[in-house]
Amino acid sequence: MFINQVVICYRLGMVSATKSEQLDRETLDECKIVHPAWNELTRTWTLPTIHALGLQEPARFNELKRRIEGISATSLAERLTQMEKFGIVQRKVLPLTPPRVEYSLTVKGHELHKILGTLADWSKRWYGKEPNSREFLVPK
Repeated sequence: MFINQVVICYRLGMVSATKSEQLDRETLDECKIVHPAWNELTRTWTLPTIHALGLQEPARFNELKRRIEGISATSLAERLTQMEKFGIVQRKVLPLTPPRVEYSLTVKGHELHKILGTLADWSKRWYGKEPNSREFLVPK
């Protein structure tokens, strides 16, 4: 398998690629977009933070911390900052004394929250089921 990937990568650099090799090139180009997003989303505490924020918006920092069991203030701050940089979360500072900061999902964040709802449904469907049962087998 590894050797096939090396050969494909080598051939993709060639000008005279076949249609199947061009498809592979397109797929590999898409992977360059998808993989970094997956890597960021699967960092510890990212998905629980998005889920907690999507439960009720806007939310203040300590509200979110209470909703996410086991998260430290440092981890929550890091996740919120990173997700703000990626355009998933927006941070709003209200001009009050003392200043009040609220977090909410952006349009991009709401789309992601919806996807996570589907993933949650999948998780609940398969939770506690025996992996060797017939239910796991693909019908022929």
